[in-house]
Amino acid sequence: MVGPLLYQKSKHMKIIPRVQVQETINNLKGGTIYSVTFVKKDGSIRLMNSIKNTKKGVTGEGLKYDAQDRGLIPVYDLQLAKKGEAENKCWRMVNVATVQKIVVNHEEFLVQD
Repeated sequence: MVGPLLYQKSKHMKIIPRVQVQETINNLKGGTIYSVTFVKKDGSIRLMNSIKNTKKGVTGEGLKYDAQDRGLIPVYDLQLAKKGEAENKCWRMVNVATVQKIVVNHEEFLVQD
């Protein structure tokens, strides 16, 4: 697994414990665009832009499992949507255990264990 990224702390950066990642994202208002930096399963680092509480590509069927119980956050990947991917194919899961940083409205949240 790739080690933590080294970020230069700025006046708009807050350090949050990993246990607050889900809460931080859940507390965003609907329609808020944010970015999340995390380590993918293959060990590479990914920065994903997403939007909170979108209904794009939602069929109403729901997941067959509880993502939160598995430590996952369902996110809508705006980069895929911009490339023209079908709306229902833009949903991804981010593992809370690998999130390194969240950026919302120019405010950065650096995640630490």
